[in-house]
Amino acid sequence: MTEVKSDDLPTIVYVDENEDALEDFYLDAKKSKLFAQIILLKPQPHLDAMLETLQGLKFEALVSDFRLADAAPVDYDGAQLVDRFGAIRSGFPCFIRTSYEQEALHAADDVNTIYSKDDGTAQEIRPLLDRVRLQVLRHRRLVESWNEELETLLGLDRATLSADLVDRILDLDTKLESSLGTDAALAKTSKRAVLEESLFEGRRALIEETERLVADIRKALDD
Repeated sequence: MTEVKSDDLPTIVYVDENEDALEDFYLDAKKSKLFAQIILLKPQPHLDAMLETLQGLKFEALVSDFRLADAAPVDYDGAQLVDRFGAIRSGFPCFIRTSYEQEALHAADDVNTIYSKDDGTAQEIRPLLDRVRLQVLRHRRLVESWNEELETLLGLDRATLSADLVDRILDLDTKLESSLGTDAALAKTSKRAVLEESLFEGRRALIEETERLVADIRKALDD
């Protein structure tokens, strides 16, 4: 198993409607020494508000209980939460803990995100915590590889770019923006025009946007 330096330990978020479950998860995750910070959240009544809260936080993995409406009115479950957040953040590590495993398996888009919490012991939760850490490392490597490839392609002479390379640059740029939850992206049509050398001002905007994006990625990885 790959060693993780203390400076590289991730921050994770756990969402649950039950106070005791939140406390138990925190204690087990803290005891594992796999994470720099464990952020505990109760679900908000509406999914859009919950997603907005998550997007305002800096973390590298999301773990949610499945039945979030057991203690208070909530218009979504854990499967809907991680599915929507995963659509916003490309490839982001998301997991569901539940005592209703079969129900969750039918509700989730990815059954591999489901973990049972039936016995509620530290021995039971450790495999999930190990998987969270490994998925964070995998996601970091993926973002780094996208970033390195994009930097290489953007270093090429624009006049020599083929249609396939232009498509790849746009694809990588979209993946990186999505992985960071970037909401201030240039439109794809504008980026394509820039890469095809048709707009000087647009080209400058693309370069500035790419430099900002790369800086954001490096900062996220360093932090």
